[in-house]
Amino acid sequence: MLRPLVVLLACATSLGAQIPAADSIVVDTVAPGIVHTYVVRQAGPWRAHVVRVDLRDRRYAIRSVRALDSLRGRETVSAIVARAAREGRDVRVAINADFFDLKSGESINNQVSDGRIWRALSWSGQPRAPMRTARGQFGVSRDGRPILDRFVFTGTVHAARGTWALDGVNTVPANGQGLVLWLAEANGVVRGDSARTARQLRVAVVRGSWRDSLQLRAVGAVSAADAAPLRTGEGVLVAYGASVPRLDSIARSARTFDVHPSWVPSVRGIDQLIGGWPVILRDGISMVTDAATRELTLNGNANVRHPRSLVGFDADTSHLYLVAIDGRSPQSVGMTLEEAASFLRQQGVAHALNLDGGGSTALVVNGRVVNRPSDSTGERPVANALLIERRRTP
Repeated sequence: MLRPLVVLLACATSLGAQIPAADSIVVDTVAPGIVHTYVVRQAGPWRAHVVRVDLRDRRYAIRSVRALDSLRGRETVSAIVARAAREGRDVRVAINADFFDLKSGESINNQVSDGRIWRALSWSGQPRAPMRTARGQFGVSRDGRPILDRFVFTGTVHAARGTWALDGVNTVPANGQGLVLWLAEANGVVRGDSARTARQLRVAVVRGSWRDSLQLRAVGAVSAADAAPLRTGEGVLVAYGASVPRLDSIARSARTFDVHPSWVPSVRGIDQLIGGWPVILRDGISMVTDAATRELTLNGNANVRHPRSLVGFDADTSHLYLVAIDGRSPQSVGMTLEEAASFLRQQGVAHALNLDGGGSTALVVNGRVVNRPSDSTGERPVANALLIERRRTP
């Protein structure tokens, strides 16, 4: 590791004057192509950690991972990194990601990991479905390019006698209507809905993957939805409310059918995808004011200083930025979304997404939490994380 470079940006202006605490920047090379910068600014006061990753260096990969490798449950970012190390993965940097349900640990938005869909929401599944709004998400395309948009799942089920819309994967639609595919990673989740009719068709995965399509085979007949355990390679198609006739039509059409994933806006293959809220920079322009209508942000989040976790990339997509801003302390008060957007622009970021912040903010560099989590109990268990890993040598 290179010796950190410390740059003092402010000092006393005259001998004998009270020396103010100095603004400073500490730069540390984590590994070739990965630089960690610690920024201290007294104007806030603010303490921020900025990790810049050179995406032109093909030794590194961006990965979206679930806590405990499960649809439900929570795990600290440092524990996620330690678990990855036990699996033989070399994680250089990690940051917490999406907002989540504190009780269940289920993340709010879509998630894709190595092409595998953990959770996918159509318009009917969005947190505020009647408003037809979708929250911002950060992803990586199949060719390794970082992408930032408000993706909505638009999958379909194809059988011999027709094609039907698939409204989600591993999620109960927010508006209580839709057809959803639940797979083994959703074990223990109650798939029924006590307020509405829910029917299911058990299926087995014959072949394929989420990168292209899955071929499923019906097992048994349509029945009431339940939470019976699913083994690897098993799943259930569940129809909610007015979508029950759609499931009946699929069951009558054929015993074998294909599921095709797709997204709006269209992108040629999503390898990684993780949620946040909201997009705060687009082409170097602040989107914070616009986010109030596009993503229905809340004043208590957007216009109040909080600890922040953020992900972004520069105009030519050559560098990725993972940023943690400390808050809720005398040393660092946190930032509003507008302040965060301005700070990121100064770092060279053109496109950025706000991730879950507050007590969830945690940035791990070489196995160590470098920021100061604001919870009195320390690092908070979260639902998922973004990792920068060194690729395994074939």
